[in-house]
Amino acid sequence: LASRSVPAELAPADAVTPENHAEYEGRMLRAPVRGGAPLSAAALVPLYDQFSKVIPQGKVAYTLSVDENNSVSGMIAPGDLIDILFMKDAEQGAATGVEVLPLLSQIKVLATGSRVGEKVTPEGEADNEAQGFSSVTLELDHRQANQLAVASKAGNLRVLLRELHDTSPGSASGLSENELLQSLGAGGAHGSNGIEFIIGGK
Repeated sequence: LASRSVPAELAPADAVTPENHAEYEGRMLRAPVRGGAPLSAAALVPLYDQFSKVIPQGKVAYTLSVDENNSVSGMIAPGDLIDILFMKDAEQGAATGVEVLPLLSQIKVLATGSRVGEKVTPEGEADNEAQGFSSVTLELDHRQANQLAVASKAGNLRVLLRELHDTSPGSASGLSENELLQSLGAGGAHGSNGIEFIIGGK
């Protein structure tokens, strides 16, 4: 590695710099990098000899079972950010059918199956062979872990994969089946909370 000045607009948002390079010591490249190009933190993956070292202080690792749909067809990878939706049957008031609620947002994936970092061949090139998995391990605080444990028993979960650098807030509100039908103009009188009345004429 060498330090050099480059225009700010050419440097990646997560560039490795002389000020933060110590945070990335002991990591390896995901794939070969062009000589002279600014180094992005996203291009580095850690090497671990003990999985508990992956977990930041104050956080826990929570393993969630997934299927083909909830793993975005197996394309989730360690380091990705996901949102989790909670789906259940509506049981209160006039609501009927299915209701979806935002549960967790901007959750970091620590591992997919037993894969923690990028698998690299002896030649140092990234191995792009698809790897199936039936679980993802997530970085959560204790409250989030409790919420996910209850939600996984009380209803169904859907996993949404975020763009790698997307830190925007997730949806703050849910959606019921009735609300969806009404928004599509298919709710009819059954989904209306208004009062029907008849006006007489001449």
